Amino acid sequence: MDLAGSERLGRTGAEGMKMKEGININMGLLALGNVISALTDDTGKVNYIPYRDSKLTRILRNSLGGNSKTWMIAYVSPVLADMDETLNTLKYACRARKISNTP
Repeated sequence: MDLAGSERLGRTGAEGMKMKEGININMGLLALGNVISALTDDTGKVNYIPYRDSKLTRILRNSLGGNSKTWMIAYVSPVLADMDETLNTLKYACRARKISNTP
């Protein structure tokens, strides 16, 4: 998965259009995280999967909760300064790994 743009805005120093782009990317990734959480919920409390919350989740609907096989590759950085982003990527990947489809 490419979480490009998911870095904290303060760290990137983005301004103007780049800042808006980063905010939009983060909103899409938040929506994707919500879909992944709903798909992997085993408590039975989830009534629906929020695919319509972003364009990203609408596009990935059939890949995430459909009848297909989906591969995810999570890129992590060995640099200590990127530890927070790496941990977030690993948490994301661990949650996504629990999705089970029947192709």
